[in-house]
Amino acid sequence: MPSQVSLAKLLRSFDQNLNKIIGDDLPILKLIKRFVIESGGKRIRPITHYLFCHFVGYSGKKWQEVGAVAELIHSASLLHDDVVDNASLRRGKPTVGASFGNKTAILSGDFLLACGIERLNSLELPAVMHIFSRVLRDLAVSELIQMEWEKNPKISMKIYESIIYGKTASLFGACTESAGHLAGLSGKECKELSDFGIRLGKLFQKKDDCLDYFYTSKESGKEFLKDFKNGLYTYPILILKDTVSSKTRKEIDLLFLKTERTERDCEQILSLLKIHNIEQRLTDEFNKENIYFQKFLSKFPDTAERRLFQDQIQKLI
Repeated sequence: MPSQVSLAKLLRSFDQNLNKIIGDDLPILKLIKRFVIESGGKRIRPITHYLFCHFVGYSGKKWQEVGAVAELIHSASLLHDDVVDNASLRRGKPTVGASFGNKTAILSGDFLLACGIERLNSLELPAVMHIFSRVLRDLAVSELIQMEWEKNPKISMKIYESIIYGKTASLFGACTESAGHLAGLSGKECKELSDFGIRLGKLFQKKDDCLDYFYTSKESGKEFLKDFKNGLYTYPILILKDTVSSKTRKEIDLLFLKTERTERDCEQILSLLKIHNIEQRLTDEFNKENIYFQKFLSKFPDTAERRLFQDQIQKLI
């Protein structure tokens, strides 16, 4: 996969297979299929799985099936998330819940999960089935933890880490670890791949949290300060709270405890982030993680695929 052109070709083939996996016996299912395949998603998880299959020497076709399962789990989690968050838009388009109701969105997410598990079961790969079953458990647990601690000023970094592990990192870890199982690697080697994926997933979520505060809507594709306006404690705010005095920490919590946050509140939180140099601190942290990622990937042959993945991580940072 030496170029973006061949990457596009690979994704077309992947989407064709994904289309076959998702049934459409009912009219509403045709719409759900369109949501998954035409939603504008970047297919980051299946691409990660494919590239790691390449890195560890697996050249079979089962990567498409496993990658499809990862994408279906991800898509189902988005459907469920939008209901929990009462979101009306996803990537600039109306959510399934906004268009057809929350009941339809929840059942559609369940349907996608069923499609994925059915296909995974057909592969007769017990180890891979176990990995993705664990992901489903992690997703549910993290959502419950998030609901319990949502808008709670006592949320700790440990709790935050457990939430992003289940919501994001666990699935990334499954994508990398399952590549090792397809290639017949040892348990220790598969664990190393899993650890890499989990760290990448956590970085991915933390960087996504940063978009809310340090990037314009045009740059990020997200509503500026949406998490803050919703009163959600995300990574930049937790780092800020760990940095400031107890007096300032209480002032921050008061902002988040308000029913609604005003324009002046937005200016205040942005000012605090700037004064305490939080953006640069996070950039330095992410750059340190990048050193680990690049060193880990350097163990694999220097191919176009490896360079592509290294470049993508660099862009993420």
